Amino acid sequence: LWYRSILQSTLAAEPVLHCHGLHEWAMQYQPEGAPPPPSAKYQSHMSLRVSQDIINNAVERRGISCTHVDALRYFAPAAGPLNRHGASLERSQQLELEQPACVHAHMDLLKISLKLNSFVDASLIRQCLETAIEARRLDVAASPYDPTPYGVDVVPIETKEGRARYRSEQTELMERAEPVRKRLLNAYDTFLSLAFDEQMVQTAEQNPAAERFAKTEPGGLPYRKNLIEQT
Repeated sequence: LWYRSILQSTLAAEPVLHCHGLHEWAMQYQPEGAPPPPSAKYQSHMSLRVSQDIINNAVERRGISCTHVDALRYFAPAAGPLNRHGASLERSQQLELEQPACVHAHMDLLKISLKLNSFVDASLIRQCLETAIEARRLDVAASPYDPTPYGVDVVPIETKEGRARYRSEQTELMERAEPVRKRLLNAYDTFLSLAFDEQMVQTAEQNPAAERFAKTEPGGLPYRKNLIEQT
C-alpha cells in the first residue's frame, strides 16, 4: 500500500524543475573546516571533473531543492542545512515531497515494480528498468564526477547553459516516465483487488509498517535502524 501511495501522490504532484541534480554535489560538499564528506566513498571509483571550490559554489549558489527523502541520507552533513526542505526529514513526508520530475523517483520505479515481481507483466518491468537507466544516466551526467569513461556526456550544471540543458532533459524524461508510472499504479490496483478483499486492505492501511515512521538525515542510518518511537 505504501508504494501504491507513492505512485499516486507522485503523479498528482507539481514537477520541480529547478533542482538541477544537486543531490550528487551535496554528497561531495566540503566547506572550509568541515570534515571529509562520508558519502564520497560511494563514488570513489569515479574522478571528480571539477574542483572543490566549484562544488561548494554550486551548492551554495541558491541552496539545494532536493525533494527525494531517501537522497538526504547521503548528503554531506554540512549540506543538510542548505536543503530547502530541511536537514532532517521523516519518511512519511515522501508522500508530500515526491514529484514527477525527480530522477531518483524514476529510478525507484524499478524497485517498486520488483515488489510485485511475478504478478506483473515482464514488459512493465522492462519499461521500469529502461526508465531507471535513463534516469541514472542523467543523474551521473549532471554530477561533479567525470562520466565520460563510461560513454556518458557531461551536463555541466555549474553553468547557466548546463542548467538549461538539465531542465530540458529532465522534462523529456519526466514525460517518458509518466505512462510507465501510470501503468505501474494500475498494476498495483489490479493486484490488490485480486489478491485481497476490502477489509484486509483497510486493516493494512490502519496498521502501517514501523518503517513508515522513520527519519532520514545526512549521514544517518537506514530507515529500519532510524525509527521514530510511536506513542
